[in-house]
Amino acid sequence: MSRQTDLAGLETLALEQSGYFDRHDALARGITDALLRYHTRTGRFERMLPGVYRLHAAPIGPYDEYLLAWVWTNYRGAISHESALALYELGDVLPARMQVTVPRPFHRTSAPFQVHLAPLPEDEVRMYRGVRVTAPARTIVDAAASGTDPTQIHRAVHDALARGLVDPDTLRAASVRHSNQYVRNVRRLIEEAVGGAIPGTR
Repeated sequence: MSRQTDLAGLETLALEQSGYFDRHDALARGITDALLRYHTRTGRFERMLPGVYRLHAAPIGPYDEYLLAWVWTNYRGAISHESALALYELGDVLPARMQVTVPRPFHRTSAPFQVHLAPLPEDEVRMYRGVRVTAPARTIVDAAASGTDPTQIHRAVHDALARGLVDPDTLRAASVRHSNQYVRNVRRLIEEAVGGAIPGTR
């Protein structure tokens, strides 16, 4: 039995995501691979990355690159590390590459993103500006663990505390996770950052 196509539904979804959708979104709405190829040839869709498409008519949004990376993970991942700091506007980092964290198993590698394979408990992710991203406390700790400049970690902690995105206890709890994966003493760095941001909280 052939399934009725819902091209309008696919385009509505895409418009909510800066134009992006993946092959599974299309198939779920009855858009076959053959139809995907047809609409790509005619210019209605653009093939951005393997399995990821964009509605050509969609306006470019301010978080376009973040949405592309998130959709590329089949919606399983989250923007993370320095890229998440930049999305939250914590500190003043300029990531060289978009960073995403995706739970195992994950086998996609054909994209210009830095992929971190790690669990993503629901209490450590959130939707922010239309994109799935690691929660602020985890973001700061992950960035610190992967070698972000300590000065930027101090600034990120200060900014996050000042904006009410985190509290000292949440940061401390996040800093003790998976300590064997850390490249420096993240717990000490977080304590120093919290103490510097809010005197007397050590």
